Amino acid sequence: MSDEDFFEDLVKSFPILKIDIEEEDIYMVHMRMEVFARYTNKLIVENNIPEITKCFDFLESRIDLMSDSLNNALNVSYCEALLLGENAKKMAAIVQTMPTKLSVVYAEYEQYYADIWKRYRDSGQ
Repeated sequence: MSDEDFFEDLVKSFPILKIDIEEEDIYMVHMRMEVFARYTNKLIVENNIPEITKCFDFLESRIDLMSDSLNNALNVSYCEALLLGENAKKMAAIVQTMPTKLSVVYAEYEQYYADIWKRYRDSGQ
């Protein structure tokens, strides 16, 4: 799946994101994914479980089709925004609502981040 196709599908599925997605340069995949992450974080604050589920299902249905750049953006922009964002303390419960593939991607990123933090802490800096 091309990056452009992914974001076209995203805007079709979530028309509320159209303006924000289209304001970002088409080559700025991470920034466009960050728009989706901000939207998901907003839904978590609102406890809008049906729409959160829709976001997660959208990603789940495309994980195996993602280009390398989309996969990287999913980790670095989307998962990181959930892991470290305003809802960080709620994520243990939210992860339970994620479909299988997305929860694996999230867990792998969470472990990656924990390993980086441990190495930093152990270095004494």
